[in-house]
Amino acid sequence: MKITYELNPPKITGQGTFDRARLDADMQSVAQRASRLKGLVAGIHLTDSVLGIPRVSSITMAGFLKKFSNDIKFSCSLRTADRNYTSLCQAAIDAIMLDVDSLLILMGDTPADGRDSGLKPSVAIRMLKDEGYDGRIKLNLSFPARIKDRSSPAIQNKLDARPHAFVTQSISSLSDLGEIVDLAKPNGIKVVACIMVPADKNKQSAEMIGLDWRQYERNPVDFVKSAAGMADAVLLTSPNSFKSGLDLLGQL
Repeated sequence: MKITYELNPPKITGQGTFDRARLDADMQSVAQRASRLKGLVAGIHLTDSVLGIPRVSSITMAGFLKKFSNDIKFSCSLRTADRNYTSLCQAAIDAIMLDVDSLLILMGDTPADGRDSGLKPSVAIRMLKDEGYDGRIKLNLSFPARIKDRSSPAIQNKLDARPHAFVTQSISSLSDLGEIVDLAKPNGIKVVACIMVPADKNKQSAEMIGLDWRQYERNPVDFVKSAAGMADAVLLTSPNSFKSGLDLLGQL
């Protein structure tokens, strides 16, 4: 069973102004969490400015954590909402030079300043593949937690981009995951199932994305194991309770 755990890099500003001492302390806090994941997970996934709020770059964070956890594979999210062609290529090169295992290309929420680049993730994947970056780093693409229409242009664009893997949004149903796997596998695309830990502190995050975890909240261990058996890997996320995430990992 291959499990990756999601961590959020620290916010760049605290009370609206930059504070280097606070940032250094927050960086060390993330490093401590990463060290506690050793032996429990196959990899650590680092997010990229969740909700459009500026945070330390996922790739910069990977480089920092490698000093303490070089035996763990790191993957990074990359928001297209913040990037143009030049910055996209720069990020890919930075990740390759740091030996990051994979990049998850996703749209992301609108940046805090309200200016969205308009670059679509599937287009970004094709741009990077045209430049040959996929020969040095795995390029993954975000995917909905449920397929509503297999023939929709949005789904077809994701298939046409031919990423290394689809990384789902937080799933709530094994049958929905099965449909995603059935769509991806014939196209040579792997599937990573994202699962949110059903904890009280995560309820607000679940509500924000419309996640209903009632199907698995009483037995998340079996749900994760079943998902891992169907998909190629599981990405476990617990955005507001690291303790709950550790507790679930300890039961797996």
